[in-house]
Amino acid sequence: MDPTTAVWLGVIGLILSAITIFAIFYGPIAALRIQRKLDAERESRNRKLQVFKTLMTYRVTPVNTNFVQSLNLIDVEFTANNDEERAVRDAWKELLDLLNDYKKIPDAFEKSKELTAVMLAAMGKCLGYTFDKVYLKKGAYYPEFAVNVETEQHNLRKQLLELLDGTGTRKIPIALFEKKFPDLINRPQQPKSDFE
Repeated sequence: MDPTTAVWLGVIGLILSAITIFAIFYGPIAALRIQRKLDAERESRNRKLQVFKTLMTYRVTPVNTNFVQSLNLIDVEFTANNDEERAVRDAWKELLDLLNDYKKIPDAFEKSKELTAVMLAAMGKCLGYTFDKVYLKKGAYYPEFAVNVETEQHNLRKQLLELLDGTGTRKIPIALFEKKFPDLINRPQQPKSDFE
């Protein structure tokens, strides 16, 4: 074998050894980083799905605590700098603006339903679901009985508060008792009987 070939084979062997050592050392580290990134992405998607599912579940009852809490998580979970998540945040900002000025806006309830549907459609698109706005506004089930119970509970709470603070038309009837009993101290003593 000629000396130049031997030198080249030695250099190639040295390079291959260095690559092998590098792969043995950095390969598991790179695999761990990739796995952590995939886990973080999966976890982020699951949190977004949880927010979306909660909003879909309670979209008929927008004053429900779970619905409100999920609305407040949108800015935390949908943070990616892509068009789909930006559309979700923009739709949420519009809805939030309406909700903050709810009493000042005419037809606020209908507008909030419309903006909620737009936001949920954007969220669904971001997560791989396709829903039209009509379905999102009218496609949920909420039995009339549940509406009646919720309305009755609200009315009872309102009437109780009016009753307690005295602002309502109903008043608690309170009977005043006068003390018309003789004092026990000034009572004459009864003679004791033989049986005591």
